[in-house]
Amino acid sequence: MFFPLRVFGGKKGFLGLDIGSYALKMAEAHQKGASLVVTSFGQVRLPPDTVVEGTIKDPERFWEAFNRLWQNLKPRSKQLNLGLYAYTTFYDRIPLGFVEAEDFDQAVLSEIESFVPFDIEDIYIDYVPILKEENKYEIVFATAKKEQVDALLELFSASPFRINAIDVDVFAVANLFEYLYGPRARMIIDIGFSKTLVIFTDKFGPLFSREFNYGLGYVTRNIAQELDIPLEEAERLQFSPPEDERGYAIREIYTEFLRNLVEEIENSHNIFKGKYYFAPDEGFVIGGGSNIPGIKEFLKEQLKMDIQEPELNTKIRFAKNFDPEYQRLVGLTGFTAVAQAIREFIA
Repeated sequence: MFFPLRVFGGKKGFLGLDIGSYALKMAEAHQKGASLVVTSFGQVRLPPDTVVEGTIKDPERFWEAFNRLWQNLKPRSKQLNLGLYAYTTFYDRIPLGFVEAEDFDQAVLSEIESFVPFDIEDIYIDYVPILKEENKYEIVFATAKKEQVDALLELFSASPFRINAIDVDVFAVANLFEYLYGPRARMIIDIGFSKTLVIFTDKFGPLFSREFNYGLGYVTRNIAQELDIPLEEAERLQFSPPEDERGYAIREIYTEFLRNLVEEIENSHNIFKGKYYFAPDEGFVIGGGSNIPGIKEFLKEQLKMDIQEPELNTKIRFAKNFDPEYQRLVGLTGFTAVAQAIREFIA
C-alpha cells in the first residue's frame, strides 16, 4: 500500500529505510535474473529524541546519523523507499457494491471520506479494490496526513537520494510475509525499542494492528537502573546475562517484561477475535526484541500457538559477505527495511 508519490527509475535496485526512534536501518536489494538479492544492510543508533512518535524532530542529528550509515554501506542505488509508522496512518477495509467504471474512483473516495476521521483535504489516500464476489468489492485503503508525508519529501529534497515510494510499514511487512510463506491468517509481533506492534492478516493482507508503548528499552533502562551502570553497558548485557548476581537481576527484569508483553499481546489477540471472529493460524516474531534469549519458545508456550522467526533466505538471496548468523539478524531486526527495499519486486 503506497501513496501517490512514486518516481520509477527502473527495477535495478532500491534502498529500504526503517526510521525508528532508536535507530535507522537501511537495506539494499537488487533483482538479478529471477532472484532477489539483499546486497547490504546496516543500522546506526539515533541520538535520543531525534525521532519522536514517527516524526523527525531534529533534522540535523538525523542527517548526521543517516550519512554515517550511508557512507558505511556505500550502496549503489539512490532510489529510496520509506515507511510510515502504523500509529501515524489510518487503514481499513470497506465493502462497495457495483459501480460503473467511470464513477469507480469517485465512489471509492466518497466511501473513504465518510469513513476516515480526518478532513479529506488534509490526507493522502491510496486504495486497492478486491473483488470478493460478482459485483461486490472490498476496498483496502490507507491514509496518511499530508503534513507528515510532505515533511519527509522536503527533508530528502536536497539529498542525492530520490524517494521512490512512501509506504505504510504494516503493509510492507505483511507483503513480505506473504511473499515468503503465502497468503494466510497470521499474527506478526514486532518488538521494537520503545514500542511493540502486533499485526493481524488474512489472505488479502493486513486486517488489524495494535501498537503499545512497551519495548526492549524497558529492559535496557531497568538493567541500567538496577545494576547502576551506563545504558551502553546495559545494552551489552541484556542479550547475554552473566552467570552471577547481575544475571539473576537481569532475568528478573525479563520475567516482568515478558509477563506484561504477553498480556498486551493477548489483549490485542482478543480485540482482533472479537472484531473479526477468527484467530490467526500462525505467529511470527521480529524486531530487536526478537533477540531476547528464549523468547520464541516463551511466546509459543504462553500464547498456545506456533511462534516462528522468519527465514528470508527461503526466497531471498544474500550477498556473499553475509554469513548465516548475520542473515538471521537481518531477518529479525532488519525485516522492515528489507520489506521496503524489495517492495517493487514483489508487488
